[in-house]
Amino acid sequence: MSNIRNFWFSVPPEPRERKGRFSLAGTTDLPIGTPVTADTTADEDDLGLRPVDPVTGATDPIKGESGIVVYEHLFVDDVTTTSTDKDTVPAGAACQVVSGNEVKVVFRNTEDTTFLNTRTIDGRVMVAGLGATLTLAVGDLLTPGTGNDTDGYWQETATATEAWLRITKVDNDRSEVEAQMLF
Repeated sequence: MSNIRNFWFSVPPEPRERKGRFSLAGTTDLPIGTPVTADTTADEDDLGLRPVDPVTGATDPIKGESGIVVYEHLFVDDVTTTSTDKDTVPAGAACQVVSGNEVKVVFRNTEDTTFLNTRTIDGRVMVAGLGATLTLAVGDLLTPGTGNDTDGYWQETATATEAWLRITKVDNDRSEVEAQMLF
């Protein structure tokens, strides 16, 4: 369900905090752990799933409609692929939207790396503000960011109505931010 490289739960959601019956809209895969909101203008698909769209830019969350997208990869070939190799929600796939003020998540920014000299794993910025010029601190609020692997899926905000998460821990050495959901 979570991707160990860039996203995981430090306090997992209760069943009531996982909303199913959604599908990822569009034609582009989306990293697990990014902000989404239900498209209230779109019709349900043939399976009765409501589409969710990625959220980019500072945006107020909508309770019951917004959250963090997660996806459970089933039927993984454990000989050549591990669960940590699967870090995106495929476009059009059924997914879950997680929200709840008891849920805590961890985002990790990663750099490009080569695995066993056989393949390259692309880096990803989950949260802007980590790194050489650290701008994040415990207590800061996070809102949806630019929405790409280079500039981040989450960013700091000073506007309380736009806050989706509150930072509870920053580890710049590990390029990690732990945050608690606010809705």
